[in-house]
Amino acid sequence: MKNKKLCTVGMTCGVFIFVASFFLSNVSSAEKAPVAVQKPGADTVASAAQEPKEYVDEHDGHDHDENIENKDLHGAPKDEHPEHVEEQESHNHEAGAFGKAAAAGGPAGAKAETADTHEDEIEVTPEGIKLAEITLAKAGIGRIRASVTVSGEVGFNEERLMRLTPRFPGIIKEARFRKGDYVKAGDVVAVIESNESMAPYSLKAPISGRIIEKQAVPGEYVSEEKSIYVLADLSTVWVNLAVYPKDADKVRPGQKVSIVVVGSDTSATGAVSYVTPVIDGQTRTLTACVVLPNDDNAWRPGSFVHGHIDAGEGEKGLVVDKNAVQMLDNKSVVFVQHEPGRFKPVEVVTGENDSRKIRILSGLKAGDEYVNNGAFELKAKIVTSSLGDHAGHGH
Repeated sequence: MKNKKLCTVGMTCGVFIFVASFFLSNVSSAEKAPVAVQKPGADTVASAAQEPKEYVDEHDGHDHDENIENKDLHGAPKDEHPEHVEEQESHNHEAGAFGKAAAAGGPAGAKAETADTHEDEIEVTPEGIKLAEITLAKAGIGRIRASVTVSGEVGFNEERLMRLTPRFPGIIKEARFRKGDYVKAGDVVAVIESNESMAPYSLKAPISGRIIEKQAVPGEYVSEEKSIYVLADLSTVWVNLAVYPKDADKVRPGQKVSIVVVGSDTSATGAVSYVTPVIDGQTRTLTACVVLPNDDNAWRPGSFVHGHIDAGEGEKGLVVDKNAVQMLDNKSVVFVQHEPGRFKPVEVVTGENDSRKIRILSGLKAGDEYVNNGAFELKAKIVTSSLGDHAGHGH
């Protein structure tokens, strides 16, 4: 009986397990069914993922303007940034002044545009002309005086420089003058006791001048081979000017020379006394000597000087005042007046010049009215105007 109940219970459990397994199996099949339905969708996504490759191929060769437009379509609308549009339009408007330069091909074109601007006339008010002290002159025919610029040193007049030497060896008994003292011709400068006669004798100054060296001490032995005083007549000096070989043929005796002491207002005009015929082995220069009077002792030996040797006049040609020529864009220009108060820079080719005039080889003709004073102020007006046109540009 007990075994029969156990058998019944076992059968009941088996049926229950079977029913439960069947139910779970159906539920699992129901959950798996949607996944199977979405598999075709995955193929669609994969297919869609390949479409950008075809999009890129379709736009191959298109210019970048379309890409910019597409960016605007996919990004912020254009009217959402009006300040950007205004800024771009403003910059395009300002850049218009340089449009010709850019079209001309970069920097070269820009330079050409600047030159065109400089060719425009400059208008100056009567008050401005008076303030800048602008004056006019006419280009005329003249000669340029050739000159040779030299430097040198003030020296002693070697023909008036004396070394005082004892006639006989002996002992110095007296040394009557010191360095810097002025002595007159015939003054006794020293007394020496001769070793031969044991008698004193006097040493006298042969010329008037100043003692520039002294080697005399009482009680010291001296010989006839050693000078005990050096005496210089400073009433005249020699100015020794160094002339380089390239200028040697331009310099000759008799030419006028203007000389100025370096660091001083002392100046004078003299003439070349002689030119050494041999080039110095150390300085590789010739020496042109100028003898100057020096009664007031203003010319001190040892002072450095600058000089200008007048080498004569050149050939006739068109000349203007030297300060009328100005550099503008690395070109030499002269300002001319076409109408009252209107000035224009004219490019010129220049030749040689002296301290006052400069030769014009081309660009002007005789009789042309030009600015001989105030040209620098007109140049400054052009330069500052050019700088003002470029102000505010950020490149």
